[in-house]
Amino acid sequence: MSAINYNPGSGAPPELSTEDRRTHAVEREAAPKRRLNDTWFNKVRWPAFLVFWFVMGLVAFAYLFQAL
Repeated sequence: MSAINYNPGSGAPPELSTEDRRTHAVEREAAPKRRLNDTWFNKVRWPAFLVFWFVMGLVAFAYLFQAL
């Protein structure tokens, strides 16, 4: 086996060259997903975290400002 990164679950026989495995056609339904599903949670979590961080910073600033 000449390919170091051969993946036995890929369906490609080990005698194919690396270039042949890179260029072979794969059906879209059979191809593994390379991205996270764009669910509501994945779309909202980072903006929600940044808003939460900003609001908590304002709360902390207001608390410290009142304490003076």
